Amino acid sequence: MFFKKKDKNCMTAEQLRGLDKRQLKYVTQRDYEKGGEKKIGDQGAVNVTGNDFTIVCFGKTVFSAPINEIKAGELMDLSGFTAAHTGKDGEKICVVARYSEGKVKL
Repeated sequence: MFFKKKDKNCMTAEQLRGLDKRQLKYVTQRDYEKGGEKKIGDQGAVNVTGNDFTIVCFGKTVFSAPINEIKAGELMDLSGFTAAHTGKDGEKICVVARYSEGKVKL
């Protein structure tokens, strides 16, 4: 009655930190007004630094937000994840990232 049910489809901050250096095939952004998705980057990677969760594709930041403000979940086929964040201006940004094989080597 007083307890909120945990959303089993939502990734924790620790699970998001585990995606650090994960290589990505491509990233799309959902368009809530028109519907559908548009590709915003290829061959990227996830970068977690402190409390910041960032997705970078070819040296360009395509998604960035504080890790504790992101609502994220794995795709049903486990081939990637979605990450959503509402910015300070109230704009909701939702991206879908597809995994590539391996991790980025530094």
